[in-house]
Amino acid sequence: MPITFEGVKHTYSKRTPFQFEALNGINLTIPDHVFAAIVGHTGSGKTTLIQHINALLLPTEGRVLVKDLVLESDSQLKKVKLLRKEVGLVFQFPEYQLFEDTVENDVAFGPKNFGASAEEAKLAAHQALTLVGLNETYYTRSPFELSGGERRRVAIAGIIAMKPSILILDEPTAGLDPRGSIKMMELFKAIHAQGTTIILVTHDMNLVVQYCDQVIVMQEGKVAIQTTPQKLFEQGYESFGLEIPLMYQFHQKMQSKGFRISLKNSQNLSAFASEIIAIKSHKK
Repeated sequence: MPITFEGVKHTYSKRTPFQFEALNGINLTIPDHVFAAIVGHTGSGKTTLIQHINALLLPTEGRVLVKDLVLESDSQLKKVKLLRKEVGLVFQFPEYQLFEDTVENDVAFGPKNFGASAEEAKLAAHQALTLVGLNETYYTRSPFELSGGERRRVAIAGIIAMKPSILILDEPTAGLDPRGSIKMMELFKAIHAQGTTIILVTHDMNLVVQYCDQVIVMQEGKVAIQTTPQKLFEQGYESFGLEIPLMYQFHQKMQSKGFRISLKNSQNLSAFASEIIAIKSHKK
């Protein structure tokens, strides 16, 4: 089932001098199995929005429909335990959430918490670690002895081990070098290919263009637009103050030099490059 927000408002510190309306009348549907990006300036409501999907926050007004559950201001948290198994949320810098003595125990904690036996949890942990590119030599190591990139992979494996059908990622490439960012995003691309819905919160418009098939722009606690990355950057992105992806900057410069290049291959760098080479060869 899709994720649906119906008239959702969320107010922090209600009825105090610090009252702040972070979400203001959100009406939004995120279809199953998409790779969607949520973008917008700091303070636009992105993180508040995603925390409603697994009931870390409940609406002040309105309701959220996720996995046959209706989440409202008075929802009982007992009802949402299974939801948090289905909806995995990877916070920014998830490696700070590691706490067990070994990598294997840390990744197995989630499945155990949701009722898996010790053997089942261990098997799920091994499968998840393999998926994130960490082999059996890591199982008995302390997560605190690993590199920053390895710790992040362990933390993400801990979410993946619960086999969520929806995976939410809050700035997952923050602090990673370009090579580490590519490896991380290719991992999420592979998980998405298996049928998992991916929701990516990011400031990096290059990731949005390369990996996502939908983009939701947040502005002052509201959904400003929901569209495809290609449509967003072909028209109207200026009003949202978003940075132009490198691919589109390059496209604009090529157009100014007389190269008539389409953007239909904007998510496939090899195809985009081949189109440029073909046009250049034709001009000769």
